[in-house]
Amino acid sequence: MMQGFYMLAMQRARRQRRIALIACAAALVSAFFAARVWFAEPAVSVSASTEPYVAQSEDGRLIVMRGGETVLRTAIDTRTLPEADREALADGIVLEDELALARLLEDYGS
Repeated sequence: MMQGFYMLAMQRARRQRRIALIACAAALVSAFFAARVWFAEPAVSVSASTEPYVAQSEDGRLIVMRGGETVLRTAIDTRTLPEADREALADGIVLEDELALARLLEDYGS
């Protein structure tokens, strides 16, 4: 009978060691990924550029440029816009951020 209790105690000790080993492995994995995040290079936002957007008319279509490069070509026909808007687009409308760009596209697109 004593031998049965001894066997049960040994099984329990093995189970506790396995649980402790698994907990230590999980802590090491967590520490590894936390260190990767901590020491990683900070992500650079795509919109981190300080250059403003410029909306213009090209071949009767609205285009959006940033830093001298075309970033968006739309299907918006600028010939259907009011005269004041066409003149403003001919000069180039400067937009400071994505929100201003979204408003302009919404206004001209509808």
